[in-house]
Amino acid sequence: QVPAAVRRAYFSRKVSRKRISYKKRVADRRRKADSLMLQAEIEVPTVEALMACPLSKFIHFAANDCGYTGTRYELIANWVHPLFLKAKTEASKEDNPSWKQAMSGPFKEEYWKAAIKEIETLESMDVWEV
Repeated sequence: QVPAAVRRAYFSRKVSRKRISYKKRVADRRRKADSLMLQAEIEVPTVEALMACPLSKFIHFAANDCGYTGTRYELIANWVHPLFLKAKTEASKEDNPSWKQAMSGPFKEEYWKAAIKEIETLESMDVWEV
C-alpha cells in the first residue's frame, strides 16, 4: 500500500506538469494570434456602427442566454467595442510609445497628466497601498 502523502505528492506533481503544459500551449497560441493581429489592418467600428449591425442583436441574444441582464447598448459599448479597440491598439504598436518615447515627445505634458490620472484612479480603487 502506497502511503496517502506519497500519492498526493505524486498526483500534485502530475497535475502541476499538466498545468504547466497547458499554460505553455495557451501562451504559444496567444503569441501566434498576436503576430497575426499585428499583420492585419483593422478598422475599429464606432459604437453606433456596431449598434446598427444586425450582428449586435445576435450578440445581445447570446449574452442574455448566458445570463447577461444589461441593455444591448451597454453590452456593445462596455464589452464588444473595447475588444475592437484592444485589437486596434495591439495592431498599431507604433501608436503606443514607451514611457521614454512619450516623455521626450511633443505631447509629454499630456502623457504626464494622463499618467497622474491613471495612478490616482488606481489608488482610489484601492488597487494597492502606497
